[in-house]
Amino acid sequence: MSLGTLPLHFSLPEAASIQVSAMFLSLIAGVYVGFAVQDGRSRLIALEGCVALLFVLAAGLGALIWQWAIPLAYVFHGLWDWAHVQLVKTDAPRWYLPFCAAYDFAVAAGLIWAWSIHP
Repeated sequence: MSLGTLPLHFSLPEAASIQVSAMFLSLIAGVYVGFAVQDGRSRLIALEGCVALLFVLAAGLGALIWQWAIPLAYVFHGLWDWAHVQLVKTDAPRWYLPFCAAYDFAVAAGLIWAWSIHP
């Protein structure tokens, strides 16, 4: 989703790029909530819901106050993906975890690059 739109961030005005990336960060924050609901364990749903809320708050912080919170949050989301390999067991497909982590790290790097070259 956001990786496919990453080239747009090089042509959008910086303010629009920040808003779009904050929106996508908020959307991907809920993916693990969906896996937790599918799993059905209430403690896991609560954990994933709280973590998703932190990512949504980071997206809001990035959109309103400090834009660099967004790529930083993407890095942390990539680390959260890797945490699911050993620490947090969900019904996420095994291929999804490294794919999502790579995606998050690529988006973080792309946003830093795009925003660094904006005039």
